[in-house]
Amino acid sequence: MNKRELTKNIILYLIQKLGDKIEGKKKIMKLMFLLEHYDFELKKIVESKTIGNEFFIYYYGVFSTEVMQSISSLTAEGKIKDGLPLKLSGSAGVKLEPETQGKVDEVITKFGDISGYKLEVGTLKMLGITPSDKDKHMGESVKDILAKQK
Repeated sequence: MNKRELTKNIILYLIQKLGDKIEGKKKIMKLMFLLEHYDFELKKIVESKTIGNEFFIYYYGVFSTEVMQSISSLTAEGKIKDGLPLKLSGSAGVKLEPETQGKVDEVITKFGDISGYKLEVGTLKMLGITPSDKDKHMGESVKDILAKQK
């Protein structure tokens, strides 16, 4: 399965598992970031390639153009209904590889009950950025931020 299809399947899985707790695109974006970069053993953000989506700092914290394109594509395909909360259209059973599903379930268990706004602030803090400093990092890639921390 290619990166784009995997990303789309994970987004569908998140919406399916979290139901009304999914809120909107902001929360999906932050959960996808945590899936990509959060190390549960080290309890911190690391350079990781779980899926391979690139993230950078944007208006609402960490953002990935690739993840947003996947959300837009799923909406255009009629698989999700845009709005708050995002909802699945129909009962498309989403299948993930067991290893991927395990990691997604771990992210859901640890971060699924946290609001999109709190995840925005929390993920920035994990990167060592306060919300008031976000503008100084606008457009900076997470990869570069992590490289500076080494």
